[in-house]
Amino acid sequence: MKRYEAALFDLDGTLSESGEGILYCVRRIFEETGRPLPDEKTLGTFIGPPMYDSLRRCGFSHEAAENGVEIYKRNFLETGIYRNRLYDGMEKTLAELKENGVRLGVATTKYYPFAERIIRMLEIEKYFDFIGGATADTERRTKARVMEWCLDNMGCADRKSVIMIGDTRYDAEGAAQTGTAFIGCLYGYGTREEMESFFSGAVFVSSPREISNIILDRE
Repeated sequence: MKRYEAALFDLDGTLSESGEGILYCVRRIFEETGRPLPDEKTLGTFIGPPMYDSLRRCGFSHEAAENGVEIYKRNFLETGIYRNRLYDGMEKTLAELKENGVRLGVATTKYYPFAERIIRMLEIEKYFDFIGGATADTERRTKARVMEWCLDNMGCADRKSVIMIGDTRYDAEGAAQTGTAFIGCLYGYGTREEMESFFSGAVFVSSPREISNIILDRE
């Protein structure tokens, strides 16, 4: 028996290991704009949130951040997108959930055309009922807004029957704001502490294989 009728998956750090490609493109932004490269800890914070917001937090003006996003997009399409792989066991998990009638969606703040292309490149688009990503403007820049877009398009009126699966505080915060349950992926790029600070009662997994047990209510 299913515990949840629908599940939304984050992309980076949840479905796929993409840090290498993302950080390559972030470094290119600083190199091409002649800015000092941040330390490794700061660079790590670029994985997850929208690129514009991360650049603003690093002192970029609005105009400079928009230019940085364009540099990122160019480098990502040329190189970064290919430095991406599906986590071991994830496809089996998706297939099992799909076979048991769970509606699946992707909810990421990655630029929508990139998200769609990555899902196809990883050859997992057949498992998803809907793919949701961020827009270039502010219409869908936060996790909660992307999640709402997914849930509306998937016909998920009862938020208590939906669970969000992600690896950072942004995923946890989005779940709290939209009223869904939340699974925190400890194999990704965030920490248990930061996710717990935004979602009380989160359930945590150490591998993709554990996700289906929670959603399908198996011991």
